[in-house]
Amino acid sequence: MDITELCLDTSILINFLKGREPSASAVTRAVSDYPCAVTSITVYELLFGMARAQKQIGETALLGVMQILPFDDAAARRAAILHDELIRNNQEIGIKDVLIAAICLEHNLPLVTTNMNHFMRVPALRVITPQDLLVQDS
Repeated sequence: MDITELCLDTSILINFLKGREPSASAVTRAVSDYPCAVTSITVYELLFGMARAQKQIGETALLGVMQILPFDDAAARRAAILHDELIRNNQEIGIKDVLIAAICLEHNLPLVTTNMNHFMRVPALRVITPQDLLVQDS
């Protein structure tokens, strides 16, 4: 796999935090082998999930080692065009997934996710599964 940096999606991070395989091993490998990032949307989703579960909200050690990619003007423009394209092609996905995809596309980063059903619909987005990450040569 010829990658130099990865963006980790909410789905794989939730599985990591719950100790679910193969996501847990994939995140461990990703963080040790590559510079990793998360989107500001993923940070929101994780913190919202903790609040809903009435867990203490704070910076996790995991997020502390990753760059947080913002939803900025360029990503907003890309998201608007992408969302329209997906709707026109009857491939609509959740709005938060549109925002995450747009941020990844703006930064030219592949997305590591367990949510293949949504993200494979996004043209030009390179999507990597936890299994893909684990079977690659180091």
